[in-house]
Amino acid sequence: MRPDLQGPLRLAGVYMLFSALWIFCSDYLLHAWVMDSELAAELQTGKGLLFILLSTGLIFLLSRRDRQAQRQLLEKLTHNSRVLRQAQRNAGLGSWEYRDGFHWSEEALSLFGRNLDNQQSSIEQLLSWLHPAERSAVQRALHALLESRSAMTVSARLLQSQPQQITWLMLRGETDEHGRILGTVQNISTQKRDESALRESEHRFRLLFEQTPRIAVQGYDRERRVIYWNQASTLLYGYAVHEVMGRRLEELIVPLPARSKVASAINLWQFGGSPIPAAEIQLQRKDGSLV
Repeated sequence: MRPDLQGPLRLAGVYMLFSALWIFCSDYLLHAWVMDSELAAELQTGKGLLFILLSTGLIFLLSRRDRQAQRQLLEKLTHNSRVLRQAQRNAGLGSWEYRDGFHWSEEALSLFGRNLDNQQSSIEQLLSWLHPAERSAVQRALHALLESRSAMTVSARLLQSQPQQITWLMLRGETDEHGRILGTVQNISTQKRDESALRESEHRFRLLFEQTPRIAVQGYDRERRVIYWNQASTLLYGYAVHEVMGRRLEELIVPLPARSKVASAINLWQFGGSPIPAAEIQLQRKDGSLV
């Protein structure tokens, strides 16, 4: 049953039940107790007036109860809305809906640096707010969302007058079960700066070890598979980079008798055991000779 019909139908049902009980019960009692026809006619009139008073009171009480329930629901929704807006502000998150154009929340407009005059905007207006280099990617993602109902996740820079202050936004959108197109916009500038700093750090790390030809350096993941292999490692062990990437450490440079021991020690250390102490160990080259 539709939620908007539950209240009116409940009120109509209670009124119908009360009216039927009043008519049948009052008529039965009146005919059973009163034999005088004139008195019965007067009581019928009084009974009708009393019915009007009682039914009016019943409707008033039911309506008052529904109004109180609606007021409590409205207060709860208002409170939840305030909490949601505060959470969105804290997370740098806004929301939007597409209905013949974008309908932005206040938080979303704030992220774009726009005022409430732009609460409704077209796709062209949205693209004009973004850096020119980002517009084509955002336009393709929006087209896929609107035409194919494909979920959208795309990041873009804002068009800003001060280039040194770069603001990155993440636009997400999808179609819900009712066919509405809803989405969010989030400030990811801090994440982008962290990613850039990490890439720069990794670049410096690789550059450092690539420029130290006398030190063989390898990098491995949790499965002991090679993820980094510098030129000094190639010169020392005889493996080219393309030969080692993705292969396990013990298969490449650890002599066969020591492989299980080395693998067990590394696994134990990864899962919280004692770190592997520095020590001299014989390793082997690609040709099988020992290092």
